Formats: sequence, structure tokens, C-alpha cells
Amino acid sequence: MQLRALRYFNEVAQCVSLRKAATRLYVTPSAVSRQIEQLEHFYGASLIERNPRGIRLTREGEFLAQAVSATLRELDHVKEHIANSQGVVAGTIRMFVSESLIASMLAPVLAKFSQQYPKVQFQIETGSAPRIADAFRAGEADIGLTFYMPPCAEIEVTHHCDVWHRVLVPKGHAFTERHSITIRDLAGQPLAIPNSTFSTRQIIEAAARKEGVQLNVAYTTSSVEVQKSLARAGIALLVLPQAARQNRDLGDGLVAVPLLDPLIERVRVDLCLPRQRTSSIAIKTCQSMLAQIMADCSI
Repeated sequence: MQLRALRYFNEVAQCVSLRKAATRLYVTPSAVSRQIEQLEHFYGASLIERNPRGIRLTREGEFLAQAVSATLRELDHVKEHIANSQGVVAGTIRMFVSESLIASMLAPVLAKFSQQYPKVQFQIETGSAPRIADAFRAGEADIGLTFYMPPCAEIEVTHHCDVWHRVLVPKGHAFTERHSITIRDLAGQPLAIPNSTFSTRQIIEAAARKEGVQLNVAYTTSSVEVQKSLARAGIALLVLPQAARQNRDLGDGLVAVPLLDPLIERVRVDLCLPRQRTSSIAIKTCQSMLAQIMADCSI
């Protein structure tokens, strides 16, 4: 049994699709199938079942998937520690972040980090705080950057900061002439906001209920880029966090207008690490750089 077969099976278990796994591995689906067949021969059991909708793991496959995932993580950690002992900062950092923090915090840090430590690779996933918490519980995340991380035994919030919430409106909108707006001003305005698993949606709706305001949620999408595209098209407004140092005119056809409401005008950003796992030098260095930019962005 080869390590390659285990890595191929791990991708299949994550994707629940031979074709998607093959795409992520840059190989053909038949190559993935051959590796799965080798594992099935080695263990003497069927690991996947094919059906008209695709594939699913058998009970034996589910058991192997858990063991393989843990084994590959440990092997990656060993590789990183060996590199660190030789004075080389290397390895893979698995990051789970809220998408709206990428431009203001994550991207600037990764640009600087990658110049200094080119041997470090990143796997970046986006999602809500509950999704990121699930990733930590499953051992899939090395660093998390999100809003209001819920309490979790597996997670340590190492740093946090507050940033402003702003209403992003297209240039030419009447709100661009306003110094600030309130939650009442949003009544009747078409909004593009994420679903209720995101803290932004929860806080906006809580503020609206407090003021007795009926919001017009015209578009529900977790994609920040989709929200911005709808705003640029003049058919929606959105609410996003903004670092203290960012300009009012975002330079992309949108203007960030201050939102005055004690419940929603500011939002907390949490930087998280796994509580029970020793972090590599690469992870600790990246964490330190993220903590610094959070301090710079804080209000």
C-alpha cells in the first residue's frame, strides 16, 4: 500500500466524487479509481459504492476515511517539524476565514508572508463562524479568522479586535451624500446579505427588530463578491466590516457609509488556533502577522 493511494482516497472522501477528486489531484478519474481498487484489495473490503447520483463511502470506507485523515495530518506535521529543525520554515497552513476579511486583513498578510517564507503553502476555505468551528472540531483548521467565534473547547481565541460595520452603496446613491445612516434608513432598501448562519445577518435582523424595522432582504448570498456585484449594478445595498484605515470611497464603484446603531455599528473579529495542538513555526509566524494587522485595523 502506497501513501499516494491514501492521499487519493482522502480526496475522494472529502469530495464524495471521483471526478472532483481527480480534478483536485490533477490526475484522471481512472487513476483515482485504480488507487481505490488497490486499497480495497489491501483491506479486503469495498470502500465506496457507486450509484446513479455518484458515489458514497461504505461503512468500512467511512472508518478508513477518519483514520486516513488523521494519519495524513500527522505526517504533514512531522514534515513541518523536520523542516523547522533544519531551519526551514515550510509546510501547509490550513486557514478558514470569513470572506469579508480577506481583502482588508488576510491578503496583505499573505503577500508579506509568502515573500519571506516561500516554502509555505496555504489551503484557504471561507465560511461562517459555525462552519469554521466545525473545521476546528474535525481537525481540519490550523488558523481561523472570523466574526464572533462561538465558545468551543477545541478553539483558543488568541487575539480579537473591533472594526466598523459600514453600508456599501453604489456611487450616485442618495446615501453617498449622508455623513451616516441608521438601521431605520435601510427600511425599504433592497439588501444583499448572507444567510442566518452568519453573524452579520443575525446582528442586522436583531437591530431591525429592536427598532421595529421591516427589512427588504432581496438577495441572500454568502458570497461577498456577489453582494458587491449586485450593489455595483444598483440593485442592492450590503453591510460589511471595514478596517479603521480604509477610505470611504472604496475605489471600486462603491462607497462605505457609516452605520450608526449601538447594536450593529461595530463587530468583533476573532483570531483562532486549535487549543490542544502544538502549532508549527509557520503557523505561529502567520498568527503573529495576523495579530499585528488586526491591531492596525482596529478602531
